Amino acid sequence: MFKSRKTPRKYQRFTWLLGFMGFLGFRFFFTHEPTELFYFSFLSFFSFYFTAKLATEMPDERYEENRIKAKAAAMFIPAIALFVIGIGTIQKILSEEFIVLIAALGWAATFITYAVAFCYYEKH
Repeated sequence: MFKSRKTPRKYQRFTWLLGFMGFLGFRFFFTHEPTELFYFSFLSFFSFYFTAKLATEMPDERYEENRIKAKAAAMFIPAIALFVIGIGTIQKILSEEFIVLIAALGWAATFITYAVAFCYYEKH
């Protein structure tokens, strides 16, 4: 019923280290370039730290159920981020920098929330 998973390559366990590139987003406070804020989206790579351990497990019914519950828990973050961006853009109350920041952090928070929720459901 479920496909067998390939074992992850050795380097894939360390993909989460790319999350440290997200701290380059703080350069915005020195350069005031809105494009620097997109670096915060690299924080989403920290989610691989949580999911790398679970990637070697064989998917079963409980695994699939926990995956679906974690997706449902993480779904609200992009919805809230898009709502704030949409309302802020229509009302013209948000600056360009703040919109980029919400988009980047919303992206990262979605992946991290999914990973943490998935790990939580797997452990409990």
